[in-house]
Amino acid sequence: MKKTSKTPKQDPMDIFRDKEGNFASGQGMGMHMSAMKPYVDHVLGKLVRDARLINPELVLPIDGRPVVIIASHGPGIAWVPLVALVGKSYRDHGCDDMIGGMFPHPAVFWVPGLKKKYEKVLGTPTSITSVEGMVDLLERKVFAVTGTAPEGANCLVSYDEYVTPFRSGGMVAAAILSGAAICLAAHKGAEEWNIRVNLPFGWKIPYTGGLRGVNVALPPYKKLDSYVAMCRRYEPIASKEEMEKADKRRRRMLLHVEMERIRAELNLMTDSVAEIMKEKPPVKTYKPAPLASSRFVDSMDDPTAWTQLSKPGEFDRGRISDESYMKVPWLPNENRDSRH
Repeated sequence: MKKTSKTPKQDPMDIFRDKEGNFASGQGMGMHMSAMKPYVDHVLGKLVRDARLINPELVLPIDGRPVVIIASHGPGIAWVPLVALVGKSYRDHGCDDMIGGMFPHPAVFWVPGLKKKYEKVLGTPTSITSVEGMVDLLERKVFAVTGTAPEGANCLVSYDEYVTPFRSGGMVAAAILSGAAICLAAHKGAEEWNIRVNLPFGWKIPYTGGLRGVNVALPPYKKLDSYVAMCRRYEPIASKEEMEKADKRRRRMLLHVEMERIRAELNLMTDSVAEIMKEKPPVKTYKPAPLASSRFVDSMDDPTAWTQLSKPGEFDRGRISDESYMKVPWLPNENRDSRH
């Protein structure tokens, strides 16, 4: 009896792969995930003793759709280990030849030099400046993964909830209009890199309901004992078709509902992460992957020059004694004497 050869099963991720390696990674229109190796190795090897990502498979594209990660920003630079964990997940799943890039808040680029660093280190597509541009990028599957933290500049204000009100819904709208998969990512553990400072003379921050506290991330950043992030899939109430047919006012209303739902879910996820962190798992030492496992590693500048995390500063946390630097609880179930 003649044997019939079986047709090899196609990898559903193939549509997102760049097998030829011709993509100019890190030039402001995305980057190969393998190019994040220096960043991943530095953050997970030098800055965190135990870093975990729960449900890492959810950061992968699904059903032929790219994935948009809507993440909690956290105070200051609390998001830094989360990006490293996402980069590691792509490598661990053999998807380091996929293209991705994150969308930071435009205010980030007001700082001189950061625009070029984000382009090169995190593949930020700085040429995309509209929701329509994001939708086109996702529909054409130029990116396998992208994401943002919609809190924006609110991460600088000491709100009671860990996930602050969203400043921008553009990436949420782009995810829905493009039909992309949406992954929520919450995290906890890097609050130690941040201090909360009250404004003097009883001053209050405008448009915050009377809040006085601001978040300040100052070096040196000590090595974290534990950092936990969690992913969950999110299904919007509004469909792509409904958003496309809606007029400007209705689309704004639908988007507002989705943003509030996402923020509430991220805060609940943060509570869950806090409970998980109470468990004390064995600390695992991060071991960088060999360069041979990454096919498209570009020549990149030292990530420590971008993060400034390896340069000890003169700031001494032991000097802080003024009451204006008091810590405000991050979670609703923690005791709280006053609102800052």
